[in-house]
Amino acid sequence: MDSETICPYTGLRSFSEDESLYFKGRDAQIMKVIDQLEQRKFLMVTGASGDGKSSLIFAGLIPQARAGFFKATYSGWNVASFRPERSPLSNMAKALAEALHHEDRASIENELSHGFSSLTEIYKSSSLFIDQKDPSWQGATPESKVVLDRAAGNLLIIVDQFEEFFTNPENFPDGVPSQDARLVLNILLETVKISLRDDLSIYIVFTMRSDYIGQCAAFRGLPEFIGFSQFFVPRLQRKELQ
Repeated sequence: MDSETICPYTGLRSFSEDESLYFKGRDAQIMKVIDQLEQRKFLMVTGASGDGKSSLIFAGLIPQARAGFFKATYSGWNVASFRPERSPLSNMAKALAEALHHEDRASIENELSHGFSSLTEIYKSSSLFIDQKDPSWQGATPESKVVLDRAAGNLLIIVDQFEEFFTNPENFPDGVPSQDARLVLNILLETVKISLRDDLSIYIVFTMRSDYIGQCAAFRGLPEFIGFSQFFVPRLQRKELQ
């Protein structure tokens, strides 16, 4: 009987969530990432090109969070991941619409264009968020609360390959961040502040090549956030490789 042969190595491509079974050698680092993100709700993951930053998040952090190894308000996880590419605001809106099961991406993008607390307001108005101080929740029957709780979820936003804010000329013309780039960064950083202040279940992760760390000073407030919560992905040691 013929059997399908599965190659556990992805080559230069990063591991996906579906390939987490074959992602080995990073267990201790995954737990450090989870611990840091639990406490600070923000994490800048840096490292050399090809050292596994994206794999650590998609094949490490996300599966472990879904399996219950991340202490958060809800058991469910909704992931909005995107790359800045040439249209960071549009790409973020698309990712959020999919994560929040929102059919109208244009309305999400329009709300985000208002900046500042727009992302947290979008989350709080979705089915993922439960306001336990709201009278309608307090007066709900136990059965209704169970139904609402099942629909609720934590929101994890991943900006993969953050260096595209610098490498794509549309985002960084003449060495200055574009209006869209500044807007997206302001929204994300403000979201972290609000989530920490109000204890919202929103978590934000950036992955970026470490050789672009110096250029982050172009974004106001970003260097302080990197200093607040950063994880450098080390090279695998012999035992981890084995």
